[in-house]
Formats: sequence, C-alpha cells, structure tokens
Amino acid sequence: MRQSSFSAASFGLALLASMGASAQESSPDLYPNAPKGRLTLTIELQGSGRKDLPNKVEWYRLVASRKLELEFAMVVPTKATVPFVKVGGIDKENAPMPAGMAAIGEALKVCKGDEACQRQTMMAIGQKMMANPQAMGGMKQDDTRFENWLSARNDACAKGTLLAEDTGDGVIIDPPAPAKPYSFRRKGRLDLPSQDRAIMDKACEVEMSVDRQTGLLSLRLQGFGLPVPVQMTGANFAPVKSVTFLEGRPKIEVLDQKIDPKANAWSGQATLEKAGSVSHNSGQTVAPMSGTLSWRFVRD
Repeated sequence: MRQSSFSAASFGLALLASMGASAQESSPDLYPNAPKGRLTLTIELQGSGRKDLPNKVEWYRLVASRKLELEFAMVVPTKATVPFVKVGGIDKENAPMPAGMAAIGEALKVCKGDEACQRQTMMAIGQKMMANPQAMGGMKQDDTRFENWLSARNDACAKGTLLAEDTGDGVIIDPPAPAKPYSFRRKGRLDLPSQDRAIMDKACEVEMSVDRQTGLLSLRLQGFGLPVPVQMTGANFAPVKSVTFLEGRPKIEVLDQKIDPKANAWSGQATLEKAGSVSHNSGQTVAPMSGTLSWRFVRD
C-alpha cells in the first residue's frame, strides 16, 4: 500500500518551508517557537594523486589537504511523520504507517490486485469502521517520532573556516625547451559568514534527522563546492585565485549515529572513504580524498 498523501504533504510542506527561508534577503527568525540548536562539524581530509604520461618522462603529482570547522544554527521548522535523511533504514518511501492503515493494507493483500475483491474488502472495512471507528486501529500518523533539523538559513546560519593547502610537482616538456621539473604550493582559507548570499546558501545545505524511538541520528551535508581563495607560490602553468573545497561528490551522508534521545547534547564521528577529490589544471591531476568527520549537536 502506498504511503498516505498526508505523509507526502507533510514532507513537501517542510521542504517548502526550508526553501522559503533560503530565499530571504534578511535574517528574521522565521520559526520563533520552533526547537533550535547548534551543530558543530569538523572535517579533515587528505589525498594524493599522480599521472604519468606515455612518454615516460613527464609526470604530475598533487598532494591535497582540506579542513572544515563550522558551526550551524539549526531549527525544526515543522513537525513531520517521515525523516528527511534516511535513519535506521527508514525514509519517506517506507516510513511506518498508522496501525489502521497498515491493517487495511494487509486486508487488501489477499486480493492480489483484483478490483472487485478490493471493493468488496473496502466495503466490509467501511461497515466495520462505521460501527466502531477504531475497529482497524488508529489512523493518525505519529508526528513525534522523527525530528528533522535544517539550517536556520539566516545571515549567520554558518560560521567558521574552510582551509585548503595543496602542493604539486612533476616534470614537463615545453618545446623547444628540454624536460624540466616544476613545483608549486597553493594555500588559503574561506571564513564564514560571508557577505556573498550564494556562498551562504550553499554552505548552509545541512540536514539532520533524528529517530527518537530508536535513538539514531543521520546527517546530510551538501555545501562542499565552495570556492576557497588561495595564494600560489612556486613554478606552475595553471595559476588560480581560488580552489573548490571538495569536488566530485555532491553530498556526504553519515547515517545511523547512536544517540540518547533524552539528552540535550549528542556527538559522534565517522570515517569518510571516497569523500570526493581535489584537482589541478582542469583535472590534469586528481587527488582522491578521504578522512574523518566529527560532529556535536547541542539543543538550545
């Protein structure tokens, strides 16, 4: 049996609420009575990559390091019956139904798609519920089990620093000159909050879903395509003024972190394998990245 329209509507309304918040030019408190909290993230990534050319003379190497330390203002914009981020294997596609709806679904299974059987079954269920509205069980969906936390999306929805430090070297041939070695270093930081609205909107793409029944928490992070201003030193043939913090992966999900639902503060960590990549000279050299993520959440 398909998920009820009420569940889908609740999910859609919550998403619209978060989208509307991101469109605001100023930063009023759009949810003055909603639960609020602070999520602190620390991500440290390292990686290296090398490319050897067929002539067996030229080669390029890139060694990359990234560090993110950000604090996000979080809010629960509305009650929900489904998690935004999959938690404990549950998402909007398979969220638990009320007992009454589940009972109706089980009753219809025996029909195996036969419409006449389904009509007859529903008529019998209708008569039973007319005599006793609770005969099949409750029909109201539980809006207390899941909490969906989103970035508050105001002018200071995120604050902290993103650091980038890369070194590159290799051997190149630039005819008619003979082969020669080169090396460079690029280093920089991006401090938040920023006056650039587009940067803040991207930085604050953070979602957190909590299952208060099972004591599990899942995170979804999407703001990794941020430009980090850098300074370059050394010899290189592709000077840049900024680098992307992390390429090749639109989002990172950390699923099913164990928490105590009764506590006001939670924390955890995760290993990030194949977290994305860093590149140089339009992808000429690519360094796959991996590392660790630590998080801490405190409810206001």
